Amino acid sequence: MVFKKKGKLILIYILVGIVIFAAGILFAPLIIKRGYQIKKWISKPFVAPQGMRVIRLYFSSPDEKCLFPQEREIIVSSQMTEEIKEVMEELIKGPEDSSLSLTLPSETEVRNVFVKGECIYVDLDFSLSKKHPGGSTGELITVYSIVNTLLVNFPSQSKVQILIQGKPAETLAGHIDIREPLGKRMDLVKEISES
Repeated sequence: MVFKKKGKLILIYILVGIVIFAAGILFAPLIIKRGYQIKKWISKPFVAPQGMRVIRLYFSSPDEKCLFPQEREIIVSSQMTEEIKEVMEELIKGPEDSSLSLTLPSETEVRNVFVKGECIYVDLDFSLSKKHPGGSTGELITVYSIVNTLLVNFPSQSKVQILIQGKPAETLAGHIDIREPLGKRMDLVKEISES
């Protein structure tokens, strides 16, 4: 009697073992896949949610005699050069206010951006020079639209060097010397309430 009970018990253990073994074979790929997903999720570096930052862009008055500020939001980047490029691309897009004018030709492309010491280097393509409408005041407004926009938004820097196709140019359209890095000129800026 005791032997029969032990035999039945052993048989039950064997059957349970076979069921567990069969389930293991059937579900092993799923368990392995989930294990890899969990491992991948755990080992993934933490990326902070991206925040927004308010920037100030400087656009031209219709008579091209001064600059007016306009604020806009951009996504904060972990790299300063990426943010500088984003600010330049917003400047190229032009003003959202129809009472202001573009300061850079809309075809202008940002080729590269880098920072060395306290100077921001912004490399733009030939469109900036070729498509510029010209005139000494218009050229002055274009140059300081770039310089003021970058230095106001990146106050740790004090100069901007404008490059055309990777090289310093003498001028954009024959009037304003841009061979050397330039500091901001806030005397060209007026607040919209003053107009």
